[in-house]
Amino acid sequence: MMGKRAILLLATVMVLAGVAWPASAMTLRSDRPQQASLDLAARPEYASVGKIDETIGSSTSFGSGTLIAPDWVLTAAHVAGDATAISFTIGGAKYAAAEWFVYPSWTGNLLAGYDVGLVKLAMPVAGVAPAVRYTGLEEFGAVGTMIGYGLTGTGRTGAIALDGRKRGAQNTVDTYSGTAADTARILLVDFDNPANKRDSLYGSAAPLDMEGLIAPGDSGGGLFIGDGAAARLIGVASYIRGYDGKNDSDYGDTAAFTRVSAFNSWIDETIQSYAGLTVTQESPLTDSAAASTPEPASLALLALGLAALAARKRRV
Repeated sequence: MMGKRAILLLATVMVLAGVAWPASAMTLRSDRPQQASLDLAARPEYASVGKIDETIGSSTSFGSGTLIAPDWVLTAAHVAGDATAISFTIGGAKYAAAEWFVYPSWTGNLLAGYDVGLVKLAMPVAGVAPAVRYTGLEEFGAVGTMIGYGLTGTGRTGAIALDGRKRGAQNTVDTYSGTAADTARILLVDFDNPANKRDSLYGSAAPLDMEGLIAPGDSGGGLFIGDGAAARLIGVASYIRGYDGKNDSDYGDTAAFTRVSAFNSWIDETIQSYAGLTVTQESPLTDSAAASTPEPASLALLALGLAALAARKRRV
């Protein structure tokens, strides 16, 4: 294994001659058709995931986000933190953001586990049911479904293509980053290789039928457990780590998701500060995880160059 690296998943679109490069979506195991990833993302329970576009100075960036109330979107702090303008596209319509917020302890350190933000839309989204947030502490070992608009490819090629389409993949929630499972703020998965068990870092080396991994551009996208009406949002796409020196979401890479159940109190408090908003929520859960000591930032953040895309370090 080569040096460990953590990279942001927000893709920055460089505007050249007035043309912005579009986004695409995540990597899937090499022996499965790409259409399966599109079909998974198109299921009704994942309609709440949309694409975020933001303006920062003269550049444009894109990420992903999940509608959790009629005019609120849950995303990553590194997506919302530096923006001067944000829009959210969902259900074929684009909505402007009125305000956006990041968790108070967010400093730009991905490994600390505070990579979570909220976007307040200027008007409610029509025709799309918000996701229901998970409030328990039993995510580990569950099959999670990742949905987003990041780069696409396979476990063999890594994230290499752009097509602007929403995709999905699945992975087992193998473990966590932190000192204890009940206070962890980060959920971790790895991209198991059906042809090489040595690519497995966490848990079982046997890949799921729709095994895959988030990629740049999936930042802020949702991780769900359960199907149909039972689907619950458990994570927000935060970063990936490359263990083979490629940092491209290929086999053996790992991904981290900010744990939704650790931040439900902050989410509720922020949303409820706006009178008259109905929150799609099962029951309140205190931010016990948010009170634990942050993990040291021992890994360096890298920039990722791919075509005209680059991942940027974010700061508040």
